[in-house]
Amino acid sequence: MSADKKSTFRKIIKNLASIKLAVIIIALIAIITAVGTFVEAKYDATAARKLVYQSFWMFLIMGMLALSLIAVMVDRWPWKKHHSSFVFAHIGILFILSGALITMFFGIDGSVRVGIGEENRFVTTSETDLVVYTSFDGLQFTKIFEREVDFFKHPPRDNPFEVPGDNVKIKVTDYKPYVHPQRKVMPETNPRWGSGLRFQISNDRVNVIEWLVQRSPSSVVTHDFGPAQIHLGTAPKLGKAQNEIFLSPYKDEKTNSWKIKYTVFGKSNVDPMKEGVINEGDSFPTGWMGLEVKILRFYPLAREEWDVKIRETPTPLTVEAVEVDFAGRKQWLLLNDTMKLFTDNAVYYVSYANRRIDMGFPIYLREFIIDRYQGTMRAAAYKSRVHVPGLGEAEISMNEPLKNNGLTVYQSSFQDGVDGRPIASIFSVNYDPGRWLKYLGSLIMCIGIILLFFFRKVMFKKKSPP
Repeated sequence: MSADKKSTFRKIIKNLASIKLAVIIIALIAIITAVGTFVEAKYDATAARKLVYQSFWMFLIMGMLALSLIAVMVDRWPWKKHHSSFVFAHIGILFILSGALITMFFGIDGSVRVGIGEENRFVTTSETDLVVYTSFDGLQFTKIFEREVDFFKHPPRDNPFEVPGDNVKIKVTDYKPYVHPQRKVMPETNPRWGSGLRFQISNDRVNVIEWLVQRSPSSVVTHDFGPAQIHLGTAPKLGKAQNEIFLSPYKDEKTNSWKIKYTVFGKSNVDPMKEGVINEGDSFPTGWMGLEVKILRFYPLAREEWDVKIRETPTPLTVEAVEVDFAGRKQWLLLNDTMKLFTDNAVYYVSYANRRIDMGFPIYLREFIIDRYQGTMRAAAYKSRVHVPGLGEAEISMNEPLKNNGLTVYQSSFQDGVDGRPIASIFSVNYDPGRWLKYLGSLIMCIGIILLFFFRKVMFKKKSPP
């Protein structure tokens, strides 16, 4: 390297290693962290992560920090023994930044909901996918499109997202991060739709009014309200030894009219407790917990859509939604929902949902235990007793996670039923491939701090008069 090039390189290193640049970087980190805090307080953690913590500016500032740390070490070259403290500290910070970057791009951070007496092997993450299936007979579906999308960062309003294909005219034309949806169920004439039914189930403590709408005539749709489940669809011959109600629409050939057959199962037996036929406006007792079911509205063929009210900030009732344009007709599709679209020759299912990743093992929830503060319904502590193949029985509590297959499963929260009793456990699932780098970086930094005090003590002794 020539003298001029060496001089230029030295000037660049000096500027990158300067105290002024370090102060600027620290100030920028403080500012962007403060902005992220304000964004999270006004909106939510997702908005803060996508708009601030994973933005171009955050990567630029962290890149400047890493470059400055490297420049400081290069500027002190050749290193002497007393330089080891600051070299260790700077290398430790670089290791921590590298570990965080690896985790950001290759890690998993999601959640798993498992109902009591049920199992689940899929973790739901924050990434979102748009998936399209098609069928020519309405029974067998083929996936024709799947892509990761981030409409929060890249809204389709100015540049509509179009599903490729000559015969597929599906476009995503708008996106709203916070909408308050209101369900709208309407009668249909297309025989490829299923039935729609609005029911009321109540006793002196419970009063639930809800819609059940089949995606197709052969499908079964369920509403779980804690102590029991109510289904719309064909009833099985035998139950599961739990409180269940099946409402099965059928067409009476003699009267050419639609009727609803009900089948009630109980906990004590797998055989049906009672069966009968009802019409819109009729009711029947279930035979357990004093509950009574009433049919408020019934459509033999029905479809559902969503009316949305756009909000500027999130609430517990808001969700994400995209506007789908199909053959000139626009309708809203909520996050983790599906939309059914028809042509003369085919039917399409469009799904906009959080990505689900197979953990490689199922978690079966045997029991959920909750301790409450005395005299209140507030949870003081809770834990889940689970079964995992290969591990056997295990307990996941707030301070005792489960580790398996490289994943760490934490007890996060739980879901209550309408009667206030827990019906499901919520676990946080984490895979942190950069953790070892972050731990190693922290250890190296600690060594650097110890060396700093050691060399200061040595130099103090040398300067002290005898």
